[in-house]
Amino acid sequence: MNATDLLPALNTVEQDHRLVLDKMRALKETACYLLDPGGTESRQVLQRLHQLHDYFTTRFTAHMEEEEATLFPLLEQHPPGGPEVVARLRREHAEIRRRCQELGNCLEVADGLEDEFPRMVLRDLFTYGWDLWELLDDHARTETRAVHRYLAQTFEDDTAAAQQV
Repeated sequence: MNATDLLPALNTVEQDHRLVLDKMRALKETACYLLDPGGTESRQVLQRLHQLHDYFTTRFTAHMEEEEATLFPLLEQHPPGGPEVVARLRREHAEIRRRCQELGNCLEVADGLEDEFPRMVLRDLFTYGWDLWELLDDHARTETRAVHRYLAQTFEDDTAAAQQV
C-alpha cells in the first residue's frame, strides 16, 4: 500500500483525534469545576462528567477498537520500531479502559449520595477525571507521532521505489 492510498484512513484518524481532543478539554475543564465550582451546582458537574464518561466508554471505545483492527496492524509492520510502538499503544488502550472504569465507579458512588458531596468524593472525581485526561492527552500525541512517522516512511519508500524504475 502506498502513501496516497493511506491518506483517507489517516485523515479519518486525525479527525477522530480532533474530536477526542475536544472531549478531553471538556473533561479537564469539568474536573477543574470540582476544585472551584464558581456557582455551578455539584450535580451539574456530575451530570457533565457522566456525559463525558459515556462518550469515552462508547464512542471512544469504538474508536480504539477500530484503530486496533485497522491502524495497528499497519503500524506494527512498519520499521523501525513498529511492533514496540503498537505494543505501547495497546497497553495505553487497556489503561484508558481501566481508567474509564475507575471514573465510572466513582461516579456511581457520587450518584448514591445526597445533595452535598464529601470532600473525599470530590477529590476522587477530580483525580480520576484528571488522570484520564492526562493519559488521553499523552496517548493522542504518541499515536499521532506514530501515524506521521509511518506516513513519512511510506512516502520515502514510494520515492525510493520510483527512483529505481
